[in-house]
Amino acid sequence: MFEQRLKSHHELFNITKALAAGRMEVAEYLKTSGLDRLDTKPKAVLYVHIPYCRKICRFCNMLRMPGDPPEDYAGLLIQEIEEYGKLEYIQALTFDAVYFGGGTPTTLETDDLLAILTALNNNFRLADDVEITVESSVTELTDEKLESMKKNGVNRLSIGVQTFSDRGRRILGRTGTGKEAYEKLLLIKSLGFLNLNIDLIYHYSGQSTDELDEDLRKIYSLDLGGFSFYSLIENPVPHNMDMGIAFEKIKQISTGMIDSDNGSTDRELFDRVYSGALDQGFCLLELTKLVRHDQYRYISERHCGTDTLAIGAGAGGNLGEIVYMNPISPEQYRSMVVGKADGREDKSKRRFGILTKDPYSEVTRLTGALQRGVLPWNQYSALFGDESHSLLQRLQSEGYLEERSRIDISQYHLTQKGVYWGNNICDALLRSLELKSAELCNP
Repeated sequence: MFEQRLKSHHELFNITKALAAGRMEVAEYLKTSGLDRLDTKPKAVLYVHIPYCRKICRFCNMLRMPGDPPEDYAGLLIQEIEEYGKLEYIQALTFDAVYFGGGTPTTLETDDLLAILTALNNNFRLADDVEITVESSVTELTDEKLESMKKNGVNRLSIGVQTFSDRGRRILGRTGTGKEAYEKLLLIKSLGFLNLNIDLIYHYSGQSTDELDEDLRKIYSLDLGGFSFYSLIENPVPHNMDMGIAFEKIKQISTGMIDSDNGSTDRELFDRVYSGALDQGFCLLELTKLVRHDQYRYISERHCGTDTLAIGAGAGGNLGEIVYMNPISPEQYRSMVVGKADGREDKSKRRFGILTKDPYSEVTRLTGALQRGVLPWNQYSALFGDESHSLLQRLQSEGYLEERSRIDISQYHLTQKGVYWGNNICDALLRSLELKSAELCNP
């Protein structure tokens, strides 16, 4: 049914562009029309972007740049946090989860990371049991950083191990041996980080089933909260990275990836990961994530359409009906936060977003459900037309979906085959929705 697997949700049909209604300054939206949609103390999540890495990995398609953060980067983040904290819209939100992503957030100095955490607590209403996640590589997690994070509320770590195989680590450009990575994870658990998650990459060059099985054995023995599993995607990394490159251009690079996959080996290894993990008590949280006791509130609530306040260079979020992304260029980000150019006020440097129109919110929640492996057909029946019904029947008949009904609720779940092709299914359904032609035009 599908010729080439879409391995990333970044490759899906761009529903934001399809249902854009124009541009508006984010702060102005929040002060005016945004207030009209606020419930009583609604939930939200918060994303803090640290787009810096001491090593640029070919398999990563995130917005990042080489080197350490500029000396003033933490200060700029704090200034942005304080500006948002003054807005009535933001004051009404309760943040259930905070996610430090990158890049590599632990390239920040320990004192800078602590200052940002303090600013978040001082300017936003965080839930009493807020989930605070920090991404890192094994080598970036110094004893000092671990101790400071534990004392200051970080209760979830996501670590890019990728593989414990020394041969695989050399291919993927990882630092240190698999044994060192495993022992570091044991140490981190002993310090009280019970919700520990790692990334696993499979289908790298020449990977054997024995190498994958050894990775899985180590994962199971660590009693992790969960792990993400990604089939290797090679991303071109230019020698002279243009840090002012537009987000859309970066997306084009990441979705035009070089893929040596011939299909069979990739599927065989996927099945080995998925089936083995289910047998070990893991369950599917999203298409590329299996969990035991990890709720991963940040992504779970995003999939349900929760507001996401995004802080930092290259950070993207959504608040009410507006979707926005900060500039990735350090100079442009600095100008946006400071709001000045050459010492003068320059309103053109302020943060603008894209206003969306119906049925944007519904479609994003549908997309989130599909990323969780569920197709709640009845709940979104108004969006589906004849083409969607034909697609549903084919997906069922060819073993991608299975129906699970309760009374008047018809809901479909992706089978193992469906999870493998999950992004293709999501993309096909998005393209088949009954959207008016006017809504599919650029504003």
